[in-house]
Amino acid sequence: MEKKPEKEKFQIEFIREHNFFAKEGSSRAVTSGSLNMFFSLINAACIWIFVILGTGWDGLQYFGLTTAINGIVSLIGIGISRYFIAEIKAAFVIDEEFGRLKATTYSKLLLLIGLGLGLIMIIIPFIFWFFLTNILLRECIFASGFSTFLIYGTLMFQIGIEIRNRYDIIAFTSIFNGIFLLIFAYIFISFNLNPSLFAFYPCFNIITLILLIYFFIRLAPYSIFEILKSHLTSQAMRKKAPSKYRNLIKKHQIWDYMKNSVYSMITNIQNSRFFEDILFFFAAIYLAVFTDPSTQGFGLSLLTVLLTYGAVKSVILYYSAPLNIEIAEANVKDNHETIEESINASTRISSILALGFMTAMIALSGEILFYLHRGFFIENGVFNKDQFNMAQTLFILIISGQFIYGYATLFGNALIGSGNADVAAKGFGITLLIIIATTPFFIFLFKILGIGIVMIISSLFLLPYILFQLKKKLEIKYNFQLYRLIPNLLILFFILLIFPFDGTISLIIGMIICASIYLFLNPFFGVSIPQDLQMINDLFNTLKLRFIGNLIVNTMKNTYNLSPLNKNKIILDENKLILIEK
Repeated sequence: MEKKPEKEKFQIEFIREHNFFAKEGSSRAVTSGSLNMFFSLINAACIWIFVILGTGWDGLQYFGLTTAINGIVSLIGIGISRYFIAEIKAAFVIDEEFGRLKATTYSKLLLLIGLGLGLIMIIIPFIFWFFLTNILLRECIFASGFSTFLIYGTLMFQIGIEIRNRYDIIAFTSIFNGIFLLIFAYIFISFNLNPSLFAFYPCFNIITLILLIYFFIRLAPYSIFEILKSHLTSQAMRKKAPSKYRNLIKKHQIWDYMKNSVYSMITNIQNSRFFEDILFFFAAIYLAVFTDPSTQGFGLSLLTVLLTYGAVKSVILYYSAPLNIEIAEANVKDNHETIEESINASTRISSILALGFMTAMIALSGEILFYLHRGFFIENGVFNKDQFNMAQTLFILIISGQFIYGYATLFGNALIGSGNADVAAKGFGITLLIIIATTPFFIFLFKILGIGIVMIISSLFLLPYILFQLKKKLEIKYNFQLYRLIPNLLILFFILLIFPFDGTISLIIGMIICASIYLFLNPFFGVSIPQDLQMINDLFNTLKLRFIGNLIVNTMKNTYNLSPLNKNKIILDENKLILIEK
């Protein structure tokens, strides 16, 4: 009698040239988000260097305020595009001609909205010249008008690429934002150029738009000419729709689309840092009215730096767009298993990075401010300890609040993809009202420290609301397994606390060492499970870095197998990854 082979729980095939863009499922959602994250971290590193380089430079406040204004203005476009991609992807699943009709009509609508908003921002400083007496506000509002043209054009072409699930291209083009920001900042500072011109910084990155147009022409299932000749009426859409799908075009299709886009816009306000931008704008008004110019400059520059660090919550947001589109497709096909797996996998994978970042930022808050931004706290050659302690407290509050916002946005996009954009919008709308109602009060009591307090209060309402609605509407069984992260996060936190930092170089080296320890301890505690190795393989194969991918996969496999906490064992046999009982 033959001996039976050891029991296989499951197996995952490593397909070396796996084209995961064409295959639906949680793997595509997670890998697409990871590609976004990988390239965006390069972009974020450039912005981080810029913030360090610009500490004490007047151009930093122009950058911060213009970023805040651009975030508010671009909110409409981001909201429209998230609902756009969900509806268009569903339409293409039904019929390609039907999808092309919706895509071209909605693209033209997005383009015209961008042109209109840009013109409005350009003329506002002239119409309200006598009311906008603060030169900084006036110049930044004017500059944001030109940025708006670029932002909305970029969104329109990016959507055409997203329809093909080509997040590798979108992620790759994103690195130019940080690269060109850093290059132009260096030029401005080195040659002592007028810092007010830095309010136009998005326009320095025209190369991204050119690249997106090129890939749009190559990949999008519709053309620029088709967008320009489309008609913006529901009647015209019904007339052009394929006869067997004409009944799917509603009598008030354009109006319904805009209504649902508003819901999507409210849900995605954190993709453009809208909550932070509103808080920043409140702070700018408070500082302009109640403080002198030097205090205003310090406050806005400090907030720009802290909010930039808080933007590392984007490691969560990078998964929201792929999750949205994956759930939209699975929802049309009534595939509940894919929906549930995509939500759980995206949350777990993003959390490995996000919670690691948040823990590190909190542990290193003092060191980051002291070694990288000490110039903020020196007055007449004397270090202002009170300002430093206030900044460190605000840093921790902002980091914590932004990460909670990030999770809420991730789950909110799952609701959008499933056709429940209105439910998600209610939560974000209520949160916005909480921010608007409480910010003036807390800023008046605690000055700019009040911004961090408002972020914590509002985020602790938003996340539980979204989680409850997601479970209720989609009947999701949550299986994030985040409790397994706790031991590793505690280890990371205490290592960072006791690491002997004595300068910028040791800070960077310490972060690299701790990040490596954290990454390879995750399999030991069973956080990084075998399915993750397929994602890592897809990611590094796409990046043409197979050797690095194999090194990471084998190290994680060995760490997993060495752990007495894991009940199974991973065996890598040629092209197959097999998990068996120990």
